Amino acid sequence: MFSVEMKTITLSFVLLCASLVAAFSQSPLAPLPPDGFVTLAQIVNDFANSETQALQKYNGMRICVYGRVGQVTQSDDEEGDPLTAYMQLPNRTTPDVKAVFSADFIPSSVVTVANDDTKATVYHADWNGNLSNATSFIVEGENVAVRGTFDNFVAGDIILKNSFKLSPEALQKKLAEHGLTDQ
Repeated sequence: MFSVEMKTITLSFVLLCASLVAAFSQSPLAPLPPDGFVTLAQIVNDFANSETQALQKYNGMRICVYGRVGQVTQSDDEEGDPLTAYMQLPNRTTPDVKAVFSADFIPSSVVTVANDDTKATVYHADWNGNLSNATSFIVEGENVAVRGTFDNFVAGDIILKNSFKLSPEALQKKLAEHGLTDQ
């Protein structure tokens, strides 16, 4: 009887030690740079490697994610935000980052999304309220930098709220600061 109890205690102790070693051997995530810039691959890998550490790293942070646009849709959130862009790594069928653009960060009062969810177009209004100057705002397949506040990690999507797209000039400057080129 004593032998069985001793074996059980020893086995429990070994399993506990193995669990502790595994927990402490997990390497910590790289710190977020002061400007909050990360590539899409970096943030996706952070969540894939350690969801708990990634949530601690990004929780409530204003970050700038650089990556490929996979889909653009009219937003379906309860706040009435007009646009959502999904960023995804190449060769993946599911989105990785969901950037929700609020009306405050869209450079126009009117935004339309193509029926096939490939691009969003903004229309600028003149002083009389007439819509003109239709320009593509964000297009499927393009590489963009989106700055937003990390909101949550839901069903595999990293959610950014109050997002805005960096201008081409600001994007090039940000890429140069981080030693990257527009791919």
